Amino acid sequence: MSREWRAFLLGIIGVPAVLAALLFAVYGAETPAILAKIWLRTPLLLSGSADFSGSTGGFAANILISLWAMAIAAAIGAVLGIGLISQGKLIRLPSEFVMNVLRNSPWLVVLYAMLYLLPFEITVFGATVFLSPMVKSIVGLALPVTANIAEVFRGGVEAIASGQWESARSLGYRRLQILRHIVVPQALPLMTPNLMTIYAMLFIGTSLVVVTGTSDVISVARTVIGSDGDHIATAVYIFVLLLFFLFSFPIAILTRWLERRVRAR
Repeated sequence: MSREWRAFLLGIIGVPAVLAALLFAVYGAETPAILAKIWLRTPLLLSGSADFSGSTGGFAANILISLWAMAIAAAIGAVLGIGLISQGKLIRLPSEFVMNVLRNSPWLVVLYAMLYLLPFEITVFGATVFLSPMVKSIVGLALPVTANIAEVFRGGVEAIASGQWESARSLGYRRLQILRHIVVPQALPLMTPNLMTIYAMLFIGTSLVVVTGTSDVISVARTVIGSDGDHIATAVYIFVLLLFFLFSFPIAILTRWLERRVRAR
């Protein structure tokens, strides 16, 4: 059995067991009744609806936000990463400035900024588009992550031997062609573990979107506590913690496995 499998089994069994012990330590003999209440509220916490009729609220909203934010950040980050390795100062210096500003911006501050800077609706070609709190949350999380992805892109490209560039130039390839057809395909396996780590970090960061009014799992948890009473608060937040762990932990294990595979090459 590999180290990753051992770590996975230990975590996937050990952490829920520790959380269960903590729950029993808090509630004692009342634990079965508390678990029954949590079970009844599970559909609401997972999907934002009591019967799974929706999929844009609760924990599902956190997943959707993280996926959209990662996709946007990856697209913009790749472009910014190209700017970071540009030979022209007029492109490289502004790219470095943008990257440093975004990378050193607190996520919570950026979320608040997007909440108030972005309008509630915009008109595009005569059509009115409503910018929901979820959309603002996606933009707010994508911006700082863009800088991290740009840095990963630059590091991955610079890890490729300079001989690859020289050989491609001797064949008549232009710089962008070398990037697209030769360097990036080789750098992508090197970048993948870091990109997965960034995604896991981004997903955990979705817990901050509650400040924008998005109906994420934290917002729904507050609603559940408000309706069922503060007595259940500890159990609700332990359950939310378990959800985040069960989603993020396998990504961390897979990242370790990929890193080991990359180093073995």
